[in-house]
Amino acid sequence: MLKIVGNPQNKIIKVNKFVLSKLIKPDIHDDEEYYEVQWKGYRETTLEPRDILLKNVPKMVNQFEKKNDIKFI
Repeated sequence: MLKIVGNPQNKIIKVNKFVLSKLIKPDIHDDEEYYEVQWKGYRETTLEPRDILLKNVPKMVNQFEKKNDIKFI
């Protein structure tokens, strides 16, 4: 999704807004917690930090972890 917004200097800025489609699986790298995620409109997946996902989509993360009995230590 492309969103066009204005700023105080009246310049137009294009902002890409990515929409999370689904969480696929948890992963741990270098003692950091991640999720493999699928983005709406994209076939590729990415690894995203769990703490960032908890800030942006806490309900989705909590429901996924509860449904799949996932517990990070």
